[in-house]
Amino acid sequence: MLALTRLTRHTILIFFFITLSFLFYHSYRNPPSQKSSSFLKSIPDILKPITSPEKDVPPPRYKPTPSWLPPPVFDPFPLLANTAADPPSIPKHNIPRPEMHKEYGLDRPPPLFIGFTRQWPMLLQAVVGYITAGWPPENIYVVENTGVHNMNKQGRLTLQNPFYLNHTTLHRLGVTVVQTPVLLTFAQMQNFFLSIAYQEDHPYYFYSHQDVLVFSFEEGLDFINRPADGSWEFYSEAERKDIMAPVQAGKRGYRTIYENCLRDLQTVIKRKERWGFRWYQYDHLTLVNREAIEAVGGWDSLIPYYATDCDMNAKMGMDGWTMKARRVGIINDVSTVLEDLEVLYRNKGKKPKFIDPAPLPPEQEEKIAKAKAEKEQKEKKEKEKEGKVKREEDGMSADELEYFRVLRAVGDEMGQYKYRDGAEQRNNWQRAQRGGEGEPFYYNADGFHSAFWTLTDAGRRIYEEKWGHKGCDLVSATSLQLKDQWRVEKDWKKKKEDKKINS
Repeated sequence: MLALTRLTRHTILIFFFITLSFLFYHSYRNPPSQKSSSFLKSIPDILKPITSPEKDVPPPRYKPTPSWLPPPVFDPFPLLANTAADPPSIPKHNIPRPEMHKEYGLDRPPPLFIGFTRQWPMLLQAVVGYITAGWPPENIYVVENTGVHNMNKQGRLTLQNPFYLNHTTLHRLGVTVVQTPVLLTFAQMQNFFLSIAYQEDHPYYFYSHQDVLVFSFEEGLDFINRPADGSWEFYSEAERKDIMAPVQAGKRGYRTIYENCLRDLQTVIKRKERWGFRWYQYDHLTLVNREAIEAVGGWDSLIPYYATDCDMNAKMGMDGWTMKARRVGIINDVSTVLEDLEVLYRNKGKKPKFIDPAPLPPEQEEKIAKAKAEKEQKEKKEKEKEGKVKREEDGMSADELEYFRVLRAVGDEMGQYKYRDGAEQRNNWQRAQRGGEGEPFYYNADGFHSAFWTLTDAGRRIYEEKWGHKGCDLVSATSLQLKDQWRVEKDWKKKKEDKKINS
């Protein structure tokens, strides 16, 4: 009986496929007229038989080969890339105390999310920078947002592929790697951070970018104004003095960037303020209140990249959630990579210096030489100012202090280098890697770059349509409210009409 049932099923399936094949064949031999009605009429063209192109179809016209290409990228941590050795020990004064979060009234440590899509050397530098500055590696989550699925986990991509990421190296450093299911935009990735916070029940979390190099205030007093620094906000004059004159490493009262972040979180909780973000150099390092993100509806996934922060910040402001620039450590927004990341572990046998992974053509560098000279003159004045500041020297040993000063100066130079031509070349590092052709899920690097900026432009237009306003000044320049999204006319049209009336 069982055998008969199986035979009957097979017979029905075979009959079904024969009938379907006949219908397809009949449709293609005798296509239906426009007036006839048939379900076959709606079959997409893609299902029709593929034929070779006509003989008179011209060949494709290829773009010219670029006259300048950046050199191959390198792994900036050869110790971990080429040996089975353990990572070096971090500076002893930056070793985080066990369960430090409990000292600041937190039941569990908030995670630090660092999103990654492309350019492995930059990500590795950011991660090692946080670890050596005192951030516990177990609290760092690298979010692999490459769109290559398990290829990096299986080690199937090579270093020159823009989407290459070394899971083994990150696990050896002690950080957690989380993979997105597909390639996400910036706004979608922010919502992905929020999703993890819900899943793991984190009411607060931090996020950072991969193009940063951070330090704790190991030298003590630090007065340098770095590109992207904000106007710091303080809750009292006593707090201002404390934050602006940090204690040197090795002395009682010294705090790492991680401890300063925990301390700032504790402060804002105690104040019972309706707060959304705390920025530690705009959003290069940000503390997030999950409740605030939820209240304003999350990040707008239809505004994928630039302008999505304008949208979020406006919604926060309209709904009464505060956003303040606070000071917790040294954060450099960079586009270059240290030649060997062992210098962050204070290997005195190696000299701190950086390399541009995507240098400009020589003729372009010549064009910005004048601006660079002006910045060097400004830096010289800062150094003269530094020499007049009294510093306490009894914290770290003289050798440790001097090495950190050299390292910090190189980090500052890296930040200045990124803005050596204003903001024109600040994202050029994203185009450094150009290999990977033939590897799984390969995507042309120039094509990715072009598509990215096309989506960015589209997102800006969506933002303008959504709010009827151009620019990031929604809260200060308009009377719009949270409920006004997609409901208002374009204000720039009104301005044109008013201009015509007054002329």
